[in-house]
Formats: sequence, structure tokens, C-alpha cells
Amino acid sequence: MSEDTVVITVRVPKRVKLAMEKAKVNVSKDVRNYLEAKTKSIELHELLPDIFKRAKKRKVHLDSTAIIRYYRDTR
Repeated sequence: MSEDTVVITVRVPKRVKLAMEKAKVNVSKDVRNYLEAKTKSIELHELLPDIFKRAKKRKVHLDSTAIIRYYRDTR
């Protein structure tokens, strides 16, 4: 990893920890992946107002449901 990293500690009930160990869950990897995905989701959500503002300026308006139905029906 080339990025600086920090440690985050999370408390869980003992039964949860034991169940995860029994199932051989890689907690660090799974939590890291979840946090990265959640962060990306938040960042994308913050971009939505700008995306909607730009979309209003577009001259082409399209009903995607009609296109999807057309291609679904032609199969």
C-alpha cells in the first residue's frame, strides 16, 4: 500500500467474533472493502446535484424505458 493508513477499532459481541473465526472470515479485508465502497458511494452521491444540473442543459431528451422495451421485445 502506498497510501498512509490508520487503524480503526470496532467492538463486536464475542459470539460474533467466534462465529467469524469459525467461518474463516477475513474481517480486515471485508471491512476495508465495505468502507472503500461506502466512501465511493458517498462521493458519487455528492456529485448528483452537479450531474442533474448539467443534465438540464442537454438538448437531447430520451425515454430509456421505450428503448429498453423495444430491445427486450425484439429478442
